Amino acid sequence: MSANGKTNAGAPPKAPVAVATAASGAAKGVSDDATTARLSMPENNGKKVTKPTVATQQNAGDDFKATLTVKDMVVWGLITMVPISPMAVYGGVFADSGGMPTLAFLIGFVAVLFSVFSFGIMIQHFPSSGSIFTYVSHVFGKLPGFIAGWLMLLQYLVSPAMVYLIAAIAIHSMLPDVPILALCFGFLIIVAIVSLIGMKTAMVVNKVALVAQLAILALFVVCGVMFVVQHPESANFSPINLFNPAKFEFGGTMSAVSLAVMSYVGFGAIATLTQEAKDPKHGPSRAMMVMAILLCVLYALQCFIATCIDPSGAAFAGNTDNAFYAVAKMAAGPWLMVVCAVGVALAQGVFTAIAQQNSIAFVMFTMANGGCLPKFMAKMNKRTNSPLNAVIFIIALSVVLTLLFHFSGIDMNTVVKISNFGALSTYVMLNVSVIVFCWFQLKQRKGAKAVFMHLVFPALGALVCFAILMSVGTVALVTGVVFILIGIAYYLVLTRVLHRQINLG
Repeated sequence: MSANGKTNAGAPPKAPVAVATAASGAAKGVSDDATTARLSMPENNGKKVTKPTVATQQNAGDDFKATLTVKDMVVWGLITMVPISPMAVYGGVFADSGGMPTLAFLIGFVAVLFSVFSFGIMIQHFPSSGSIFTYVSHVFGKLPGFIAGWLMLLQYLVSPAMVYLIAAIAIHSMLPDVPILALCFGFLIIVAIVSLIGMKTAMVVNKVALVAQLAILALFVVCGVMFVVQHPESANFSPINLFNPAKFEFGGTMSAVSLAVMSYVGFGAIATLTQEAKDPKHGPSRAMMVMAILLCVLYALQCFIATCIDPSGAAFAGNTDNAFYAVAKMAAGPWLMVVCAVGVALAQGVFTAIAQQNSIAFVMFTMANGGCLPKFMAKMNKRTNSPLNAVIFIIALSVVLTLLFHFSGIDMNTVVKISNFGALSTYVMLNVSVIVFCWFQLKQRKGAKAVFMHLVFPALGALVCFAILMSVGTVALVTGVVFILIGIAYYLVLTRVLHRQINLG
């Protein structure tokens, strides 16, 4: 995956391009010209904080070309977000929500919507960054900023093992004699080879993968609608498939949302393209908004059709991991089940896994350059044009986590929720940062727009994300809290014992 910062006009790059080059700038230090272009503003400690302006987005030695339009970033976002990802967790969401998975995905969208607003605001103030840990460190200081980055690592480091498990379960639904663990390692080996060789995934291949996913989704919707029309005795388009007051239970619904939100997590990666956007102050936030709305429509549509086909969930009783594939089989036969399962396996286990693994490597590269992680992860390999040490570390960790999840009996839904703990925690911190930074530090309170954007919306975003966070389940909560405590101890060792200077951007 390229890290040279170069972008072809009209073709969105991979997210690590911006991350890697931003890291390079952080490692070199801000140029004198960039320093003079900064503006002073009040900070929480009464001193002054420098605000990066658009003029600072190109540091010395950077090679950014501002070519990305909103359309470019939306296409890239859809490629990385997997439009058919609800197929993987449909059964768990259905069970937790009392048969109302569509409602769970709609509530998840609300949480994402408020966070999109907050991202848009912080991008305007810090157009050269795009990392939540950067925003938090500017507003609250280095320790909270480090914990934000640490929580991002929880999400990112668990994600590869998570997508391997999702892909393996999809294939296992067709080949039950092949062990899930063997399938996990099969996908892991493919992704590891691609990452270590340094092969660049052509954008045209990614676009083909996106078109294929949309085609699979369209095929399912058409077949599903035909099935419902032809089987009125068992299937229906009733509104209770969206919301059934007789079965609604707040705790169960929020548990379902904490699983469903997995499909939305990652939209903030568009913020890493800020420095290559034609309109760095507004383009990324608009792209995130468009993408979030599109994903909400696609997610709700496939879940609603699936629920209409089998409102009772009888087709997958006792086998929620393969629920969507069972519904697809019910709608059109084994061939549609195979198409959906293979589509999910390839999208998650290959394309998403490759993108995630390289993205994670560049995030670790950035944090290593800032002194947060061991320096050996900040080494860029010239042959692969990637932080090879970080890639190798992630591969090794994925092996360990895959074995851990398998032999400890932790199921796929719990793994997803552990990853979501990291994401939801950082979204809470993002929304709170907007309130503190804009409402209290900058005192931007005049007008209805300021009230809503700087207080009401981020407050709602923080509350909704926190409510979902508290519903992830005991295993995910304990894992997340322990991870935070380890992060605090690690930070104190770095700063108090090793006296290392931490630079979070």
